[in-house]
Amino acid sequence: MARKNSKPLTILHVEDDDNDAILLGKACERAKLPAVICRVAEVEQAKAYMLGLGDFLDRQQFPLPQIVVLDLKLPGVNGLDFLNWLRALPEFANLPVLIFTSSLSRHDHAEALARGASSYFVKPASFEALVQMVNFFQLPDAPASN
Repeated sequence: MARKNSKPLTILHVEDDDNDAILLGKACERAKLPAVICRVAEVEQAKAYMLGLGDFLDRQQFPLPQIVVLDLKLPGVNGLDFLNWLRALPEFANLPVLIFTSSLSRHDHAEALARGASSYFVKPASFEALVQMVNFFQLPDAPASN
């Protein structure tokens, strides 16, 4: 389903793997999803981005995201801790957070949803499957789980 609005979707991608970040961008292009992807590699950068601090002070250059795509396995503080932090801030309570991880763990899946993730995706093995997942970003109301 195409987005009703042709304005690009702003995505904060919290991902430490360069290849995964590049693939997400290319998948958005292939899916014809107009998106601006702002990528950070660690949780402290993601927090600064969300609060508009330090390097992320300029909201013209670093707008608040409409979706956060969050990896769980990050250096230092993990993605679940960032999710806890984000959900504790009332202004971000309803911001869609899509977990995008290589973890097949049922515990990780359940824990992410319990902490407020909107959806949980296991990174697919093929690029075409990734493009199909990106199509989910275009839906107006995301379901609670994949």
